[in-house]
Amino acid sequence: MRGALRNAAYRRFWLGSLLANLGLWIQVIALGWLVYDLTRKAGWLGAISFVGNMPTLVFGLIGGAIVDRANLRIIMTSALLVLSCAAATLALLTTADWVTVWWVLAVAVVSGTASAFYTPAMHALVPTLVGGDELLSAVSLNAVQFNLARAVGPALAGLLYPRIGPAGCFAVNATGFLLLAATLTRVPMPVRSVISPPSLAHALGEAIRYVRAHALIAPALTLAAVLSFFGFPYIILLPALARDTLHLNASGLGFLMASMGGGAVAGGLAVSWRGSRGPHPGMIATGATLFGLALLGFQMTRTPHATALLLATLGALQTVTISMLTASVQMAVDDGIRGRVMSMLAALFFGFSTLGGLVLGLLGDRIGVPQALALGGVVTTCFAAPRLVRHHRAARRLDVA
Repeated sequence: MRGALRNAAYRRFWLGSLLANLGLWIQVIALGWLVYDLTRKAGWLGAISFVGNMPTLVFGLIGGAIVDRANLRIIMTSALLVLSCAAATLALLTTADWVTVWWVLAVAVVSGTASAFYTPAMHALVPTLVGGDELLSAVSLNAVQFNLARAVGPALAGLLYPRIGPAGCFAVNATGFLLLAATLTRVPMPVRSVISPPSLAHALGEAIRYVRAHALIAPALTLAAVLSFFGFPYIILLPALARDTLHLNASGLGFLMASMGGGAVAGGLAVSWRGSRGPHPGMIATGATLFGLALLGFQMTRTPHATALLLATLGALQTVTISMLTASVQMAVDDGIRGRVMSMLAALFFGFSTLGGLVLGLLGDRIGVPQALALGGVVTTCFAAPRLVRHHRAARRLDVA
């Protein structure tokens, strides 16, 4: 863990990302509470998240192809400036009392489009800042800073929301994106050789053929799709769960999100302590199976503290599984196609989770949010458990041999 943070460039990027993500999670809490206040429908929470991440599904692969051909600094700083302007727009609309769910949808589309280009660029940048033996540490530390922000940001939102309102929370987020954009001016970017790149269509086709033929990456992306669609929507639907099932206010929602973030930080640190040993396929399958089983707990927990414990467990399992899965893909992919492949992974993690949030949110409006989340856990477990069994059988055959 210390090895990656000893690298000054990576450390600078890590700290800038932490500040930006603190603002992001403050906005997530404020926006989720505002939208649920406006609509009182879990389906709208899923719809807002889906619309915001739909550009990642539509433009994600294109963004990855552009990342493999373009200047990373220009892509990342431009995307961050757009994200900052989008958050500032929400702040102004809320201050003027003009905000409606339709304005929120429009701003979400703009933010999602910027994120569709920023995320694969970020994934392409990290391996250039650290050595190969520090890549797992760097990937897991990225998860740590994201989830540290997810632990601290909601707690801050719980304190700030009653004092500065949603508009103030959105302004904090806008400032965080500006600070990260400024930080990137001091982070070295890879110098790419000047060659005539293939057409965009050829680049996209090449990436799809590469993934389909790869023995490790194709199964990893399939598992990511199932986890994202059926498992990760619990984060999106948490405001509805907090308000209608647990009868909490915005501060209570912040407490739940902080609990989840705390567990995720613990999981990220556990992975980073593995150092240079690399991701283990058995841990990925085990983490995915346990994560699916833990989701069943939503049907049984009915108190804030029990739910907080469940969320901490889910946060830890989710981070371990994502970090291991992401690092395994990062280590297996060729450099020349890295941006495109990582954009596929980002599209699955962000786009599919919000598509699942839309579906499970609509289902939750009919059968209850806890029951919808538990159903997602059943599907996740049924998909991940056979992979775990196959892994153990293969390991036993190797031991016998």
